[in-house]
Amino acid sequence: MAQLFSNLLANAITHGEQGLPIKVKARATKDSFKLSVANGGAKITDDKMPTLFMPFERRDDRPSREGLGLGLFIASEIAKGHDGTLKVQSDHVETVFTFKMPNT
Repeated sequence: MAQLFSNLLANAITHGEQGLPIKVKARATKDSFKLSVANGGAKITDDKMPTLFMPFERRDDRPSREGLGLGLFIASEIAKGHDGTLKVQSDHVETVFTFKMPNT
């Protein structure tokens, strides 16, 4: 879980617009756990969405950034390993990654 959170936070720092806040929310109920990480900045383009959680995929909007393109892939694999989901919503205001898993 710590690695999933770390990867989502690193992604928000890397791809979010400097000077805009990163918002983290967590909520546990008797049925589920939900964690979201949101950052302001440019919308993730529709053509990038289908491959966002694939290994070695990098957004080309910041070619000078380092990294292998594994952070979101690893986060999605961790989510699956906990019988959970990792989803993204992105518009011109913010991008939100949301992890949800059942409480067992």
